[in-house]
Amino acid sequence: MKAADVAVLAALVREHYAADRVDTGVTEPTVVEHSDGSRSVVLPRDRMFEPYRSFRLVDAAAVGHTLVITFTWDDGADDGTLFLMPFDARDVELDMTDNIAVTTFLSHHLEFTLGGPRESWERARTTPFGPRFSVVRPYGQG
Repeated sequence: MKAADVAVLAALVREHYAADRVDTGVTEPTVVEHSDGSRSVVLPRDRMFEPYRSFRLVDAAAVGHTLVITFTWDDGADDGTLFLMPFDARDVELDMTDNIAVTTFLSHHLEFTLGGPRESWERARTTPFGPRFSVVRPYGQG
């Protein structure tokens, strides 16, 4: 993947996983109709599956060919730990013009790495660098 494509991925993470996009504003499951006429069920954040329930995006950036996602984890017991999740995209082939492929790639990247309670991924996938700072190894890398 080109460095410019990684920058696009970082921008998409910032756009789609920002608090105002993930927090739906509903208090119970609600059917909504979209501008194209399709409908979907929208859940309150506390009823979403992980990582969407607890993941709190701080920022996403492209550092050359590496996508770096910075986040916290608010599962009701947030201890203020800041997590960095770098992803080496040099060997990734992704058609950036295919919105479904790009969206699927990003959601799988987060869901496969963080798709459970913090205890399920933190012990196996993180390297602590301080009392409240850890680096998370993405699923499939390392």
